[in-house]
Amino acid sequence: MRRMIGLACALSIGTLSSAMAQQQSQCAPHEEVVKVLNAKFQESQRAVGLINEKAMMEVFISRQGTWTMVVTNETGMSCVMAAGEAWDEKPTQVLGLGS
Repeated sequence: MRRMIGLACALSIGTLSSAMAQQQSQCAPHEEVVKVLNAKFQESQRAVGLINEKAMMEVFISRQGTWTMVVTNETGMSCVMAAGEAWDEKPTQVLGLGS
């Protein structure tokens, strides 16, 4: 499942430069995107992962359940890739030798 998500994000990165050109209103320097998500939606970073050596993905979530997925390239340009409502987290289960 993680590989499929990573692949989908990697494919998105492949079109990131053309997406940036088409969706300038959804792309901005990382610091600005973070400020807007916090001020407008009260969202803060809750997850981060590397897509490849040129991009990372972050998920910002609010207490009200709104969420935003942001992809940032190596130059610091961030684009909103998806957003939604009703985020739900399941409790983390630690798996070890006895599991």
